[in-house]
Amino acid sequence: MVLERIRVSSNGEFIDSYDRVVQLRGVNFDPAIKYPSSPEHTSHSPLVEAYWDSADNASFVNHPVKLDDIEEHVNKIKSLGYNTIRFCINWEAIEHKGPGQYDYEYIEYVRQALVKIYELGDIYVYLDPHQDVWSRFTGGSGAPLWTLYCAGFNPKRFPYTHAAVLHNEYIDKVSSKQTKQYPKMFWPTNYYKLACQTMFTLYFAGDLYAPKCIINNKNIQDYLQDSFNNAIKTLYGYLLEKSPELFEGNLILGLETMNEPSEGYIGCHNLHHIPKERDLKMGPTPSAFQCFMLGEGHETTVDVYDITVAGSKKVGTTTLNPRGHSAWMTETERKEIDAKYGWERGDEWKPGCVWRLHKVWDVEDGKPKLLDARYFIGNGSSMSYFINKMFITYFKKFRAMFRSIDTDRFLFMQNPVFQRPPELKGSDLMDNRTVFATHFYDGMSLMFKTWNRAYNVDTLGIVRGKYMNPVFSLVLGEHNIRKSIAKQLRLIRDEAREVLGSNTAVIFSEIGMPFDMDDKIAYKTGEYSSQTSAMDALGFALESNNLSFSLWCYCSRNCHKWGDQWNNEDFSLWSADDAARRKVTVEVPHLGSDSITLQESAGFTSLSGSTMSNKSSEAFKKTGELITIDYSGFRALDSILRPSAIRISGSFISAKFDPYNSTYNLEIQGYASRENITLIFLPAYHFRLDDIVMKSSSGHFFYDPDRQILQWMHEGGNQFLSISTIAAATNEDNCTIM
Repeated sequence: MVLERIRVSSNGEFIDSYDRVVQLRGVNFDPAIKYPSSPEHTSHSPLVEAYWDSADNASFVNHPVKLDDIEEHVNKIKSLGYNTIRFCINWEAIEHKGPGQYDYEYIEYVRQALVKIYELGDIYVYLDPHQDVWSRFTGGSGAPLWTLYCAGFNPKRFPYTHAAVLHNEYIDKVSSKQTKQYPKMFWPTNYYKLACQTMFTLYFAGDLYAPKCIINNKNIQDYLQDSFNNAIKTLYGYLLEKSPELFEGNLILGLETMNEPSEGYIGCHNLHHIPKERDLKMGPTPSAFQCFMLGEGHETTVDVYDITVAGSKKVGTTTLNPRGHSAWMTETERKEIDAKYGWERGDEWKPGCVWRLHKVWDVEDGKPKLLDARYFIGNGSSMSYFINKMFITYFKKFRAMFRSIDTDRFLFMQNPVFQRPPELKGSDLMDNRTVFATHFYDGMSLMFKTWNRAYNVDTLGIVRGKYMNPVFSLVLGEHNIRKSIAKQLRLIRDEAREVLGSNTAVIFSEIGMPFDMDDKIAYKTGEYSSQTSAMDALGFALESNNLSFSLWCYCSRNCHKWGDQWNNEDFSLWSADDAARRKVTVEVPHLGSDSITLQESAGFTSLSGSTMSNKSSEAFKKTGELITIDYSGFRALDSILRPSAIRISGSFISAKFDPYNSTYNLEIQGYASRENITLIFLPAYHFRLDDIVMKSSSGHFFYDPDRQILQWMHEGGNQFLSISTIAAATNEDNCTIM
């Protein structure tokens, strides 16, 4: 089935071949790619020798799901009216055996999975090379283990030296049970620990800051970037060669750059101190220099922080004692590793800390001493310096790789989360096939795993340093909180068009809410009121701005105990545990290829009793022609299953859905001199045809029950459409049901 080609308009909107505005709505599928399928080592697997020793021979085949299960899960996603999947892959899955050794079994699995998705029809895919805090061996996901060896690390000693903190460390090796509490959202703190910060600094700026790190006649920056790019190119090129129908049929929208890149140490003003702009400080929080010392086995006393509504608060100190362990390989260890992977290092690259090698610090008279506290400083603010210098250099290289094999599909550019995009307006790096991909998470809901209806904060404003004190960012009342989130999303979109070009399309490739709110009480009671309100706030923010998005996430392996099977995150819209607890279905009339013509009267279309067309009335009476949609397992279904204008003939003005009262309002500006047909996903879960009233400024309607799509044929100019249940319409002021 050939899907309609999606383009970008001159004002930055996704459009179809009829110039109708398209909203890409979907999910990330699926976090299971963050860990291997065989041997299956999740983040809550015990940290035994096999965790490290099996890395070369790990397999990611059948992650996210087995091929036989693709249809089941993708159809569940489509049942929500979603038309897009951000399909997660990762570097480790492709190249875990070693540099240049690609896992073609996994690559073939990805091809077959995409073919099955294509055969199901009506859904687009873009590919996401996913990573979090560099690698699962540094507390996240993404890069292969050999990249850490490449930098000179011995990851097995990270737990001793606090170079990274893994969830696995909290799991008993004998019982496989979690023996101590892993703090909520603790994994992102690894972005500020030795392993992750070093890897990102080397990846983006090794040539500048680590010139002695030469491997196989390349600086480590080029070696790592080229390895990553070649791995992604190998997978993407294989798809182009083996399954051209995926591209000719427009299933694949394009490819995203590295997920959530980090600046590492780049731009750090003083290695002695924790940067004031670092908002996430939790638990033991060493400065960069303290990380260096711990990495080479020196006992160090560091500050301890806790997260409060007013921001991070210092609550004490603790002494970390690596007991002489080093996070770096010895000379003997390095020789063995280099022989295994065929590496030859430059003569100047001696074993040990690469930052000590480059005289950032040293040991004098047995004591560590910082020699250059401003070694990583650049021009301007740290983040701006990184984004407009190192990130652009990386983006050019990634873009050249992608365009060498695909000149037609979208390149989704993602820079650091919540940060201003690179100043590329007017640059030859920007064109109508470059999309700005960004992420948004509400800080309070994310860190505290609760939906606070009384107060929240302006997350974007805090990250950007808008407030002298986070207290000034407080937003009071749920109504204002919803408006604040909508405003933050709008500001991110408008800023992207300001600095990248007014014709830049924007997609929130990650946005979501945790479902394990309030200490998982909903898993005991089955009452998801907090989650429903939280997801409705996101839905309101997205639809009021007509923003394209991919929710984080749909996890096929989600369970109440371990969430998404990774670092205790629990964002999945669907859970097998919820499916087993309660069955939720809705019946929709099945009419084959026919549509229902909806009657009108004085601007109203009423579908109750005698005013329903004969055809639709018969469809509801004949139960044999009803199809059942199974929504079992979806959490906060009232909020995540939403009506939406999926094709707007004209331009968007406003939209609002109220899941509590089942009302939907849409306002658009129709084209002045052409036929206008706007398509709206209208889920029967909220709006049964025998129980709705529609009011519009003009036009007539057809409804496709199989796809739950309403066709609105309307005039040009300002147009509105209001849809509600009969009960809701009856309660409206000055409203008469015809």
